[in-house]
Amino acid sequence: LASIVPITFFHLLNTSEDTSLRWQYGSFLRLIRLLASFVAIFLPGLYLALTLYHQEMIPTDLLYSLTKARENIPFPTVLELLLMEISFELIREAGLRVPGVIGQTLGIIGAVILGQAAVSGGIVSPVLIIVVAITGLGSFAIPNFSISFGYRLMRFVFLFFGAIAGFYGIAAAIVIFGSIACSMKSFGVPYFSPLAPVTKTSPDLVIRGPYWKQTERADFLNTQNRKRSGNTVRGWVNQPSRGQGK
Repeated sequence: LASIVPITFFHLLNTSEDTSLRWQYGSFLRLIRLLASFVAIFLPGLYLALTLYHQEMIPTDLLYSLTKARENIPFPTVLELLLMEISFELIREAGLRVPGVIGQTLGIIGAVILGQAAVSGGIVSPVLIIVVAITGLGSFAIPNFSISFGYRLMRFVFLFFGAIAGFYGIAAAIVIFGSIACSMKSFGVPYFSPLAPVTKTSPDLVIRGPYWKQTERADFLNTQNRKRSGNTVRGWVNQPSRGQGK
């Protein structure tokens, strides 16, 4: 076994496949994963904050659709969302525990049947099914399992803060979690480097630069040897032409 240390937040969004792709494709995939992280954490809480406290921010036509979809729903929005989130977690865990292809099939069929039955029975609204489904897809797009599990727990915390205080509660939760995360260190390196504290930006962070520009190690590592690969990358650029050496 081997451990790669130190680790930062942005390293947890990277995969080994990024280095084998062109830098444009790798950067696009990293941006998708970053968006998926925000969706997996904030979407249910934002939905509750909008529908419970900040209806004036919703477009009028969409607000009419949301109100009409909830006409015959017997449960409040908070309980409705909690029921679907817990049901989704049960389906995910059941799919993981059942071996082989049967587990994946069970998860897909179970989610489809459960969602259709819940909407047809008037237990939840169709919009809520969409919110829970997009949130689940966002959590599946995160490559690191450990941080993905942490996001799943943080989602319920933001859901709670959004239910009790709307956007103000979500902002308070962001300040709390942000303060905790910014104070964390991995082998002496701040967890949110190079953003907190601000240091020289690495060409291999969220936006992955071309490989021939990644000649130096990250500034926040404070390494004695800053050079990563010397002059071996694109060495033909520095080679003199045939006529110059004579």
